Amino acid sequence: MNNIQPIEILIVEDELLIARHLASTLKRLGYKVIDMVSSGEDALKVAKDKSPRLIIMDIVIQGDMNGIETAAKIYNNYNIPVIYLTAYADDETLNQAEETGSYGYILKPFQERELHATIRMALRKHEKERELMRSLETAKQMRDKLKTIINTTTDLIVNSEQQELEKDLYYALEREELQVYYQPLVNLPERQFIGVEALLRWQHQERGLVSPNIFIPIAEETGLIESIGNWVLTESCMQIKDWQNTFSFPLKLSVNLSSRQFKRKTLVQEVSKVLMETKLDPKLLTLELTESLLMDNTIAAIEMINELKSLDLKIAIDDFGTGYSSLSYLDKFPFDILKIDRCFMSNIIGNADKVALTKAIIQIGHSLNLTIIAEGVETEKQIEFLEQNQCYIAQGYLFGRPIPANDFQEFCKNSSTFSA
Repeated sequence: MNNIQPIEILIVEDELLIARHLASTLKRLGYKVIDMVSSGEDALKVAKDKSPRLIIMDIVIQGDMNGIETAAKIYNNYNIPVIYLTAYADDETLNQAEETGSYGYILKPFQERELHATIRMALRKHEKERELMRSLETAKQMRDKLKTIINTTTDLIVNSEQQELEKDLYYALEREELQVYYQPLVNLPERQFIGVEALLRWQHQERGLVSPNIFIPIAEETGLIESIGNWVLTESCMQIKDWQNTFSFPLKLSVNLSSRQFKRKTLVQEVSKVLMETKLDPKLLTLELTESLLMDNTIAAIEMINELKSLDLKIAIDDFGTGYSSLSYLDKFPFDILKIDRCFMSNIIGNADKVALTKAIIQIGHSLNLTIIAEGVETEKQIEFLEQNQCYIAQGYLFGRPIPANDFQEFCKNSSTFSA
């Protein structure tokens, strides 16, 4: 034992003779006793100040804490292994010791060989635990580093992808990649096709159909949405006017306005110009606004809506129920139409909460003399529910998906009186 590096040990024992005997034995075995204390409070202080490699702790000691409680605090705070010294070892005591992560125990009176073996096993166990913790920490650091690299790479890819899309979007109109798709609006009692909603799509020459959820935020951020939005309005008004002349029935048209469009001071003049150039009856045009668009400046929003309505067109609040949905603001804005978001229609049959909410929205809309339109209708049972609750206009896949103008023209030929 003389060749080994001395290992520093703290003794916690309130019987002085036993403590001295233990210290003498440890020194003879080649260990270094750095201190002897009799209470848990003193043990915590020495553990903090001197950081021994090992503590031998009597279970019954002076102070407010017993040895097991003290050992738990020392291990949790300073990661120092503890061997218990006890004159008894009943099951309850051993269970308590195990719960604190005991590194062994020695029964008094002890044999030198037993003491030495227990210390060696405790130190070996603790060293393996430290090696494992170091390995786990290294693995964690590697994982965090790899995660950072992946996130950075992903951000670079996403940013590069967005930059490429942004660049391509500048030329999309010029290349005639942007298209207006049309989805039918249906009068439910007569199953009659009465109008369309115009929806912007991007058929990229290399990427194919790019989701609006991807490119419209880019268009908003860059300001391209202003020119694109004006193009959609002009294109759809021209198309509707052409279909009205072709099929001799007054199709209604709904067009979404973006936030940037709505905030343009020249919006009213731009809409008026499109109506004049296309000769579309303003009564057949509805401009759709989202709830979030109206919340930035309520007074300015009301003024703009009133100016637009002076053109004799309609204003719809779109996707109602998904944004702010404060009932107090509904009567502040001069809406004509309330569109119930598709999320309310999804799985509504048998869903008591959705049924109650949708009924409430319809009743509120009627009380404010608004026309109610339900989006996302896909089943006959949904139609039955809507008709029972006096909602008589709808759109959804049951009647038709959004499709390009050429395909929609074929739809029109067979749909002057639509039957679901």
